Amino acid sequence: MEIPGLIPQKDGSWALSIELPEGKIGAEVLKVLASLAEGGAFIHPTTAQKIMVLGLRKEEALKALERLEKAGARIRKSGKSLQPRTCVGLPFCKLALQETFPLAQAIYEAFPREELPHKFKIGVSGCPACCSWANTLDLGFVGVRDGFKVYLGGKGGYKPRLGILVGKIGDLSEALEVTRRVLDLFKEKGAKKRRFAKIVENLSLEEIQQYLGLS
Repeated sequence: MEIPGLIPQKDGSWALSIELPEGKIGAEVLKVLASLAEGGAFIHPTTAQKIMVLGLRKEEALKALERLEKAGARIRKSGKSLQPRTCVGLPFCKLALQETFPLAQAIYEAFPREELPHKFKIGVSGCPACCSWANTLDLGFVGVRDGFKVYLGGKGGYKPRLGILVGKIGDLSEALEVTRRVLDLFKEKGAKKRRFAKIVENLSLEEIQQYLGLS
């Protein structure tokens, strides 16, 4: 039986996934995680910038879910998560050209749960050094001096590829509009278990720019 917020594992144990919209975690959530770790749970920071709590029995997982939500943790319960992966950006990184936290948080709040054909990853980087690997994800925003460059169609896996540069945006509202159009494109042309990169491969740069309103 499916339990919202809990993820069944192959060994019969249960897990849960904590979302970190800006890559940040609060003190109260950390206290609960420390307590769970002391009780035998395995705490795993993932490459997608989330925290997995693993190795729980069902009863333990239900209690952990309740404690973490009470502490303010955001637990994935349904739909495709669009929590961006982000670096720290301005003012915390000496290389950064843009703030990253406001954009990452805005995307997370604007698109809380999208029904998409397949998983979809978003990244935000404060500069072209791309510490969050934004230019290798389905949609990436990479900070430059006067805004963010927009990359589409990157992916990892057995056949990794860089995203293609499709344009540039100047402010947060433009970023949200581009994100909305990209998600609509995925819904329109996507298919189950087909990554967004395949769609990008089959479109010309001009077609993509026209669809997104970029140049």
